[in-house]
Amino acid sequence: MIIDLQLNQGSGPWPLLRDAGIAAEEAGFNTLWNLDHFSGSVFGSDSMMECFTSITAWATTTTTIGLGTLVTNVMNREPGLLANIVSSIQQISGNRLTLGIGAGAAPNTNFSAEQDALGISLLPKMADRHNRLAEVVDIMRSIWANDREERFDGFPRPAQQPPIIVGVNSMALAIRSGQMTDGVNTRFNHPERAALLAAAREASGNRADFDTSVWSWFKPEYADAEHPFHKELVAEGVTRLIMFQRGAPDVAAIASTVTYLR
Repeated sequence: MIIDLQLNQGSGPWPLLRDAGIAAEEAGFNTLWNLDHFSGSVFGSDSMMECFTSITAWATTTTTIGLGTLVTNVMNREPGLLANIVSSIQQISGNRLTLGIGAGAAPNTNFSAEQDALGISLLPKMADRHNRLAEVVDIMRSIWANDREERFDGFPRPAQQPPIIVGVNSMALAIRSGQMTDGVNTRFNHPERAALLAAAREASGNRADFDTSVWSWFKPEYADAEHPFHKELVAEGVTRLIMFQRGAPDVAAIASTVTYLR
């Protein structure tokens, strides 16, 4: 099982975040992930560095570690803009990006407060949000296609399209994501965790390269192949564990994980 690290880029100043990313690469984490929020208030922070700006900064201060968004809210950016951003980061990073996307929350909820504050239009119905996510994926892939329509000529196209994974909390989105993307992610304490991942995997046609990942809170010992939680995830067919440091990056703790990763 692949072991990754996720950082909250609203939890500390850039020099600390930079050092945490370098430590993650040196320790042997496969991929470094961040968040996509405009405001840090959902995490009790008074600021939040923009998602793709911080990913690009890490791309210039690291050389081998993968980079990913967990997850990009498809309501935050128009699909053409998102496709352009992703193409640019692939060029800067040397094709190290994985694009994690999500359908976003309904309006007037805790997780949509930042969009409500900015006047970003949201879709009340879950089915409509799922449809919008699928539409965004289709538009980006149309822009990136080798045989794309002439109207897209001149738009940047990545030399290597990034894998796209979807954050899922429902069976409907898990199945749909399995059919149209390269992987899914769900939280470690979701009551239907194993069922969601299994349904997505089956919907993918049991692709050998389909990514079924779980995020959990950061605990270095979870990277130990002999730890009960690690074994539990492997038994469920989880291919990737993404451990999240919600607070200020603990560079020493990140570095200590090398014991299990090297």
